[in-house]
Amino acid sequence: MEKGENFKRKNLPTMQQIQYLLELERMGRRRGTVAMIAEICGVSHGAVSRYFKSCCESGYLTGAYELTDRGKAWLDGYKTLMDGLDAYLRKIGIPKKEIPENVRDMIEHVDYYTLSSMLRSHQKMRTRYSAEKKEVLSRNFLDEVLEYGNYQVYFTVYRMEAQRKCNVSMANRGFAKPAYLRHNRRVSRLELLICEMTASSRVHGEQMAGHLEALKYEQNGVLHLAEVKEGKIRIPLEACRFHRRRGGEVQGIIPVTATCSVGRTHMPESTALLIFWL
Repeated sequence: MEKGENFKRKNLPTMQQIQYLLELERMGRRRGTVAMIAEICGVSHGAVSRYFKSCCESGYLTGAYELTDRGKAWLDGYKTLMDGLDAYLRKIGIPKKEIPENVRDMIEHVDYYTLSSMLRSHQKMRTRYSAEKKEVLSRNFLDEVLEYGNYQVYFTVYRMEAQRKCNVSMANRGFAKPAYLRHNRRVSRLELLICEMTASSRVHGEQMAGHLEALKYEQNGVLHLAEVKEGKIRIPLEACRFHRRRGGEVQGIIPVTATCSVGRTHMPESTALLIFWL
């Protein structure tokens, strides 16, 4: 798949649209194919037909709705990417039931090359430390094990509940994925891009929209207000705790407190754990 061949979103594919093409590949072009795919995917005939026409215009399908060589390469690339994301999320400890939603969110909102680069970076780290056992890393581990550069990292914000059970926090929706780790002679920090978020009110059930208002991170038992610049939250890596998991994955953890602009009545300030993986 050549650079620029992905449907940029504006034209990034949805998981459902990818499913249309997977079904087409499976059953082949025959009479009534569009109607059968629409029934299998639970959508209208028109939705499938419109998408296939856009694929024809992009050179992914012929006029007879058959995959071109270009289309096959594009679809194979996304199949490989989805398998890689599934395996990656399992390895870094994302709960099994949350993986499909996470894969869908990443496929639909992050371009193909960014995701591929993130997976390659993760594999490189795993290969480098595959012989290591789980251990707590020193504060200066970045200088010891990580070359200077910018790294794309996956993260999840978990809400800590009464019985120490972890559930994904609403604040997790307030950041675009992936995040970026900046590590050089001047700075070592985690950057998270703020994005619009929606949620249903626990009071009246209505849909609300807003964005992150502020985030505080804990360092040495003290809360610090995170710097916000160019729409990005910046957290110094010296405030994070790091663990090397079995298999070589490096996990960063930091307690955070987030508030959303739609109002504390519906989205109260709450303490959570921000966990990211290298």
